[in-house]
Amino acid sequence: MRCDRVVNDERTEWRAREVMSTSEPSFSSTRPRCPAPADLSVEQAAYEGTAEVGVWAGPNYRMHFRRLGSGPPLLLVPGIAATHKSYALLLNRLAQSFTTIHYDYPGMDAEDGARLSKIGHGELAEDLVGLLDHLQLGQVFLLGISFGVTVSLCALGRWPERFPRAVLQGGFAYRPYTIAERMALGLGRQVPGTVERLPFREKILEWNSRDVFPTAMASRWGEYVEDNGRTRIAGLAHRCGLLTRLDLRPRLGSIRTPILVIQGNEDRIVPRLLHEELVRGLPCGEAKVVPLAGHPMHYTHAELLTQMAAEFLLERGAAEGRLS
Repeated sequence: MRCDRVVNDERTEWRAREVMSTSEPSFSSTRPRCPAPADLSVEQAAYEGTAEVGVWAGPNYRMHFRRLGSGPPLLLVPGIAATHKSYALLLNRLAQSFTTIHYDYPGMDAEDGARLSKIGHGELAEDLVGLLDHLQLGQVFLLGISFGVTVSLCALGRWPERFPRAVLQGGFAYRPYTIAERMALGLGRQVPGTVERLPFREKILEWNSRDVFPTAMASRWGEYVEDNGRTRIAGLAHRCGLLTRLDLRPRLGSIRTPILVIQGNEDRIVPRLLHEELVRGLPCGEAKVVPLAGHPMHYTHAELLTQMAAEFLLERGAAEGRLS
């Protein structure tokens, strides 16, 4: 097994390394060892210490954002329940090729002044473009993750001239909710504070994603659970509520932007059928499925996600002169 090639299945790579480390020395033991996974806490400290922090007083709330890197601008549209710490490793890697921008949704900060009842997907998309105008950016690449895919699709449909290319990971255009899920959502709205207070939260996270964190990245699981717990319940309930009323499938055919749609093969949060439905609806959509990856690829496959995004956005986009 060579360590100097791209391995799409990082989990297999780490398992192989564990087997090799316990076997007798052989001719293969002279080959360079694969590097150990990055220390996530170090990556988070590095990101917080170097990223530029700003606040934009938009029409719907005071939006906190962070900017890092140099190169073509890339806006990361985050998932439903994660802070900037969750994306630190991914943003640090992307910043080697892009000027990365990460921002917070309304309700992430208790003091952001958001009136959540007045904010729908349309307003979320308008705030996204408003931030770009505030930063005096014209065309920008998009990287939408999970819930961020739905916001990205809204923006791509309304302002196609602003986004020459996009990458969407772990996303969908429509997600049905059961009666039990709707009831749980209603009960969750009654609990103040952050998500860490919700009962069965860790059990649900473990069921959905624990087995896609390889042994060599075991420490990242604790970071994943901890960061999820930092999300404010009011904001999370608002975003979940928006999804129960959302169906973007009729709009997909009008989105002509070239889009790479990435899905983890073991994703239990967004079933494969929803991924395939999204890809089929996009006239210029291209699909890639990553073996043994789950939903939180920014934790387990940050390097691979960076590589796939950069290859799709830069090599083709730059050659066509799409960014201006």
